[in-house]
Amino acid sequence: MKIYKHLAIVALATWVALAPNHTSAGPAVIRDAEIEDIIKGYMTPLLQAAGIAPGAVRLILINQEDLNAFVAGGMNIFVYTGLLRQAESADEVIGVIAHEIGHIAGGHIARLGSAYENASTQAIATAILGVAAAVASGRADVGAAVAAGGQSSAIRGVLAHTRAQESAADQAAFRYLETTGQSVQGLIDMLTRLSDQELLSSRHQDPYVRTHPLSRDRLETTKAFLARSQYKGINTGTAKQGRFKRMQAKLAGFIDPPSTTLSKYQTDDPIDRYARAIAYYRRGNLEKAIPLIDGLIASSPKDPYLHELKGQILMDNGRSIEAEASYDAALTLRPGDPAIMLPAANAVLEGRGDTAKAIEILQDVVFREPRNSSAWRQLGIGYGKKGDIGLAAAALAESEMLNGQRDNAALQAKRAQFHLPKGSPGWLRAEDILRAVSKNSEKEKQ
Repeated sequence: MKIYKHLAIVALATWVALAPNHTSAGPAVIRDAEIEDIIKGYMTPLLQAAGIAPGAVRLILINQEDLNAFVAGGMNIFVYTGLLRQAESADEVIGVIAHEIGHIAGGHIARLGSAYENASTQAIATAILGVAAAVASGRADVGAAVAAGGQSSAIRGVLAHTRAQESAADQAAFRYLETTGQSVQGLIDMLTRLSDQELLSSRHQDPYVRTHPLSRDRLETTKAFLARSQYKGINTGTAKQGRFKRMQAKLAGFIDPPSTTLSKYQTDDPIDRYARAIAYYRRGNLEKAIPLIDGLIASSPKDPYLHELKGQILMDNGRSIEAEASYDAALTLRPGDPAIMLPAANAVLEGRGDTAKAIEILQDVVFREPRNSSAWRQLGIGYGKKGDIGLAAAALAESEMLNGQRDNAALQAKRAQFHLPKGSPGWLRAEDILRAVSKNSEKEKQ
C-alpha cells in the first residue's frame, strides 16, 4: 500500500487553469491494489444496476480517520479510511456506496455548478479538484492538497446535498441493493449510528453528517423498505466479510502505530498474521515480517496481494531483485493491475536494470491510467536509461503537466521536439502540451 501525501489534478485543461504554484499538506491518498479491488467489487454490481459503466467511475481512497464518503469532481467516489475502519460489516460500506451511486445517477453532482462558481478558485482546487485527481499523481512532492481546519467549510459548501437529494439517493440505493440481491440492513446500521450525531455541534460531527443531511424520516423509510424486502434476512457472505476484516487489518497495520497493531492482532489467524507482518515491516524488523509473509504465501500461494506485500517489503529495504520476483508472481496472478504494475516496474529499473521490460510495463500503466503522473515520470526515467532522450523528455513533459508544473512541462516538451522526428506521435503530443501551456498563460494575463 502506498500513501501519497500531496495531490494533483482532475483534468489537464482544468488543472492548468487552476493549479497553484505551491504545495501544502493535507489528507493523503492511498493506492492499494487489494483495497481497491475489494471496494470496486462492492461498486461494480451496484453501478451496473444503476445503468452506469463501472469503468466510468473512479474510486479514490483518502487516508483520513473521519467517517466519510462522497462524490465530486465528476464521476468520482471518494471513500475515507475512517469509513472502512469504523464500519462493522461490509454491508455498511456497501450501503453507503449504493447511496453515493444514487447521487451520481440522480445528477446531483451536475447540479452543484452554482456552488462551484461561488467558491474561490483556490478553494475549489484545494478542497475538490485536488482530491478528485489524487490518483493522477504518484509523487509525494507535487500538487494541491485538500485544505484542513478552517477551509473545511469550503468542502462542505460544495459537497453538501439537500434533504430531497438525500431521500432520492436513498430510494435509488434501495433499488440497486434489491436488484443485486442485497439487504439494506447495512445502510440502516450506518444511518442509526450517524443519526445520534445530529444533536452534536458541527465540529464534533463526522463529515458525512455535515454533507449528507440526516433525519429520522430517512431512517424510518429505510426500515420500512427492509420490512417488505425479499432480502431482509440476507447478510454478507462469510468470504466477503472475511476480505472486509482483512482489509481492516491491513489498514490498521499501515496506519496505526506498530505497537497498537501488534497488541490487537495476536492470534495465529491469517488475518492477524497479515497485520503483524505489516507492523513488523514498518518497524524495520524483516526477521519477523518476511517469515510471516512467507508462511501466509505457503498457505495461499495464489493470493496476489501476499506476493505484492512481500515485494513492497523487499523493495523498501533495498532488495529490488528479490522484490521483482515477488511482483512478477503478483502480476501473474493479477495481470493488468496498475497499482501492482508501477512498483513492479520500479523494482525492475532499480534491480536488474532491464529497461525494455520496465518500459513495456510502464507503457501499459499509462495506457490504463493516462493521468498517472508517477508512471509517466518513471517511463521518462526508463527511456532515459535506454538513451532515448526524445521519448524521455516527452514522458517527463506529461508528468510535469499533470502535476501542474507548466514551466517544466514546456521545457521538457521543447526538449522532446528537438530530439523527436517532426510529426511523430511524441512530437505531436509535445506540441499539444506547449499549446495548452500557452493558452492557459494567456488566460492568466486576462
